[in-house]
Amino acid sequence: MITTLDGVRDETGASACPWAVWTRAWTAEENRHGDVLNKYMYLSGRVDMRMVEKTVQYLIGSGMDPRTENNPYLGFVYTSFQERATAVSHGNTARLARAHGDDVLARTCGTIAADEKRHETAYSRINLYEDGSLLNNGETGTV
Repeated sequence: MITTLDGVRDETGASACPWAVWTRAWTAEENRHGDVLNKYMYLSGRVDMRMVEKTVQYLIGSGMDPRTENNPYLGFVYTSFQERATAVSHGNTARLARAHGDDVLARTCGTIAADEKRHETAYSRINLYEDGSLLNNGETGTV
């Protein structure tokens, strides 16, 4: 969704713009989280993977509108809260898994929680200004 925001839009999907490059790298990392959890579920044998795949197909096919209206400020605020929520959720899952003796799931979710916390920190450091400029970690750009 971030690649559709005004000012940081990646029109081609291969833009050399620093924001586009950063966003694609972030998206790839987020995708790895889902992949590793999907593989864990499959290998555990405790989940009906056919239903998981049907659910994923349905959710992606249904689309999502976070109602940010392509506004980068709203998009980054939404994403910051989402990163916090997933960090808490994966952290809680890691603690529960550890308490119930599943060290593999505990380590996996703990690693994902740490990634999400790092993402939250990065998003919380983005400053958008009324003149359309953008500041992140000391580098300016135009939105």
